[in-house]
Amino acid sequence: MFLFRLLLLPFKILLATVGLTFRTGFALGKAPVKASRAAVRVVGLRGWVLFLAGLALGLLFAPGPGRDLRVKLQGLLPGGASGDDDLQGKVTFELAHAPRTWHLPQPTVTVTGNRVALSGSAATAEDRDELARVAGAIPGVGGVDVSITVADAPVD
Repeated sequence: MFLFRLLLLPFKILLATVGLTFRTGFALGKAPVKASRAAVRVVGLRGWVLFLAGLALGLLFAPGPGRDLRVKLQGLLPGGASGDDDLQGKVTFELAHAPRTWHLPQPTVTVTGNRVALSGSAATAEDRDELARVAGAIPGVGGVDVSITVADAPVD
């Protein structure tokens, strides 16, 4: 009898280990459910719904980064207008970094009010039009005056 129990001991240890593993996995698996249930119980279902609704509304009405919203609000406040220099810097930066215009010769940018004047030279009429299109798409630009000359095509 003792010998029989001694032969079954490794199997009993193996089954006990497997059972302990399953019990531990089950307990760990239901821990997040208990935690979320406890969180809902503390805050309440209505609190979570209102939190998620507020988060959705915040994302809906704040489509850009806070820096852009701050500049926009400062422009709307009296005495807080960004000015011609800021718009000129923004247009110059965008023309130098836009995927369609970064490789083109950069024009001289002057700003009066919200109108942008581009002057300089371009290799083709398409390049000139693309520079005007990119400058006109920048927020704050009311209109674009193009004084870019097109270089003559080389004669073959």
